[in-house]
Amino acid sequence: MKYEIMTIYKVTLGDQGSKDLSSKLQEIITSCGGKVLDQNFWGKRKLSYEIKHDTEGYFDVIVFELEPSAVTKFKGKLNLLSGLVRYLVTVQK
Repeated sequence: MKYEIMTIYKVTLGDQGSKDLSSKLQEIITSCGGKVLDQNFWGKRKLSYEIKHDTEGYFDVIVFELEPSAVTKFKGKLNLLSGLVRYLVTVQK
């Protein structure tokens, strides 16, 4: 199935640190049996509201394929990443 994940990384990681974390996230997708189809790193943006005292973050959007049965395992691994402020996984049609 095709999914899209939008992530926000901590602003303290900096540009290169955020890109490194994005690469790590893509490695997690492939380790769960998925395939990365597209990646769009938006860079630093202002947040709509303050999250854990942060007003800015680095945004990244990744489109990938993954078996529906592996999504729970994937989300569990995401929750262990430090530097990840928020993420949202949606199904693409």
